[in-house]
Amino acid sequence: MKYQETLNIIYARLDRLGDLPVFSATVNQIRQISSSSDTDAMSLAIAIMKDPNLTTKLLRLANSSQYNRTGGKVTAISRAVVLIGFERIRNLCMTLKLIESFGDKDPDTGIEDLLVAAVLNAATARDLAINAGVEDVEETYICGLLFSLGEIVVAYTLPDIYKQMLALRKQRKLSWINIQQQTLGGDFVSIGRDLIQSWGFSKRVVSSIRTGESSEGLSKQERLNQQIVSGCHQLFEQIYQRSPQLLGDEYTEQLVHMAELTRLPPEKLEETINHSVRQLCDHIDQYGLSHRSLMPPVSASGNETLDEMTRKVAFYVHARQEQKRSHPRQDDSLVAEQHKRLSDYNRQQLVYLEKMSDLMTGQAPTTQVLTTCVEGIEASSSLERVVFCLSMEGGKRLVAKLLEGEHLDPLVAYFQLKRDVGHHRLFFHVLDKGSSLLVHDARDPSWQSRLPKEYLDSVMPGGFIIAPLIVDGKTIGLFYADKTQAAGPVEDRDFKVFNQFVIQCRIALEMGKKISPSK
Repeated sequence: MKYQETLNIIYARLDRLGDLPVFSATVNQIRQISSSSDTDAMSLAIAIMKDPNLTTKLLRLANSSQYNRTGGKVTAISRAVVLIGFERIRNLCMTLKLIESFGDKDPDTGIEDLLVAAVLNAATARDLAINAGVEDVEETYICGLLFSLGEIVVAYTLPDIYKQMLALRKQRKLSWINIQQQTLGGDFVSIGRDLIQSWGFSKRVVSSIRTGESSEGLSKQERLNQQIVSGCHQLFEQIYQRSPQLLGDEYTEQLVHMAELTRLPPEKLEETINHSVRQLCDHIDQYGLSHRSLMPPVSASGNETLDEMTRKVAFYVHARQEQKRSHPRQDDSLVAEQHKRLSDYNRQQLVYLEKMSDLMTGQAPTTQVLTTCVEGIEASSSLERVVFCLSMEGGKRLVAKLLEGEHLDPLVAYFQLKRDVGHHRLFFHVLDKGSSLLVHDARDPSWQSRLPKEYLDSVMPGGFIIAPLIVDGKTIGLFYADKTQAAGPVEDRDFKVFNQFVIQCRIALEMGKKISPSK
């Protein structure tokens, strides 16, 4: 079959099957609204609510632990938009509609496996693009999601031909790309590129859907985007053994190439891939996909690195499947436990806010105000460790003076900060800037490359918050609070509680006696 003939048949089949939901008016409107600088949350919410099925799925995702760290139930799409962000909402809409469009087709074609691969490729490409310095990482997500669109559409519109192609691949007499060219007159990537171009996607997205060397005329950012997206796709093809190795070293070579692109060591690159698989595994039900499609085949490939990676992925997915079967109503107990925890935190918050209020009306000693603030933050939130560092020697040093929580020894040792020490400068920068710094998850690859290694290795935070204490224009010191790596990321509610107490502390000190530099 010639390439143009293949395209004509595909377009004819798509027309006969009706307008695909993924490219429906609703999604196009969402894309346009979310890209506008004048858009508010309600405008985007109204566009989404025109699609009841999309609304339901988005709310499920918004209430998952991946996106909702506050613990409060999200019942309004407008709140979900604010919580998740415009660009991420747009990409989630595209993901959900892509799955909805092709999810209920002939299971023998393995379309669900292709959809899982598309979502994994999108999430991993986005995370790697952050490290590589790509300007628009949400666009990278879309490119990663649509990279395998050509194969998905061929499996959807030409199921019999696609099954024949799969049978030829099992024989291993021809490479997968040769089978595509002989059967379709071209490859899946070219078909996907032609489709998304005809459906009105931007030139930057279209140019990123290609394999091999980048074509001339692309900007540095476009070339980088294209290489990351296609490189991720090739790695997952190896992990899921959809593209069998010929010599046994293709996976390692691709891993090294991607490490150079993203400026990450190969082991960190594999951690990012593993992280993407785990995130999708934990929330795959909300996407309308099954764990079965996420399970890679475990067999000897001739490459120890690849086999180890495959075993890790398979073990995690299998463990999650077993956990779900053993505890089918575990979510309900977790929700009840979470509500109890929040209730306890709220009660403690009221107690300590009342104490802070009492300190505002009198001439309370500075140390008493600071101590109450530190204790209040620790007792009223899921933050595990809270420290107040006093500014000394005219701002040249920051020394931990008040601490609350558990596992404090690493903080006592580390927070003897000096302005002229390289890995201490982050804290003095926050102090000088006069505004807070929130890092939800310090384990995120984008933060791992930016935060001081000495700090990460010694303190080992899951997520953290830093805020300067400035009273009447004078810098008094620095508040620091975090969660350990075992406890996970900082929640939005933690940040609100932290800020509330820091503000109350500043007000109490300003209302009390004038603070001298010596005090």
